[in-house]
Amino acid sequence: MIGVTLALALVSGVVYGGLRLLSDVSSRSAEPDYTPPAPLLPGAPVVIVPPRQPAATVAGVGYDVSYPQCGRTPPRRAAFGIVGVNGGAPMTSNRCFAEQMTWARATPANAVYINTSWSGRGDPVAYGRALVDDAIEREHTAGVTGVSMWWLDVELANTWNGTTQENATVIDAMAARLQEAGVRVGIYSSPAQWTEIAGIWQPGLPVWNATGPGTQTTAAAACPESFAGSASAMVQWVQKVGTRLLDHNLVCPAWRDRAGDILDLASR
Repeated sequence: MIGVTLALALVSGVVYGGLRLLSDVSSRSAEPDYTPPAPLLPGAPVVIVPPRQPAATVAGVGYDVSYPQCGRTPPRRAAFGIVGVNGGAPMTSNRCFAEQMTWARATPANAVYINTSWSGRGDPVAYGRALVDDAIEREHTAGVTGVSMWWLDVELANTWNGTTQENATVIDAMAARLQEAGVRVGIYSSPAQWTEIAGIWQPGLPVWNATGPGTQTTAAAACPESFAGSASAMVQWVQKVGTRLLDHNLVCPAWRDRAGDILDLASR
């Protein structure tokens, strides 16, 4: 997920096509014999919305880091830290993952995220499961275990060579595989990107809303936004710390007492 990459894309004038796709679906649904496709392919695994964790709060601004921050010291004062397992794409490694996790676990709460994609070849369910198995192996190879909250990074910067139904099935398979591994799962994306990639699928998992460049105030204004069947649990914005851009994050008011549903609090 590189929020910094999203920020640069937005500054460069790249516009995602979620609104266009919504209008396409709307116009086709007006046709007399039109039947919208199912959100997922037949045989897709079932993703469960888990019961709530005990009430817990994490106050203040957290940060997410990954391979672009290798060699840089993350902010010492952080409400929580989230670290990318991959090096910007599935089946690659963040070479600083272990040391960044040491930083994240020294904060009040932590989590990890992994990249998603669909090559357009083979079985989407098997493909999604393979991406998760690969990420778990990379986590363990780095000497990290026991992280209970995993976020799926769903954005247009990665490869999507299928229909929204196929794309959603890959993401579904990834979420289901992580749940089989005994961890909680959330979705990192934005309303427009989610619609363009995954269409109408609404798994109801917690969502982390990428708002692009801005401030805490502008990002917090996006907390009421919903996608993937859930209201925003966290918002992310990109802002400079010193001379460098860094991803900032805030738990939304509706989730203020639900930190245990979106972050790993085991280190507290």
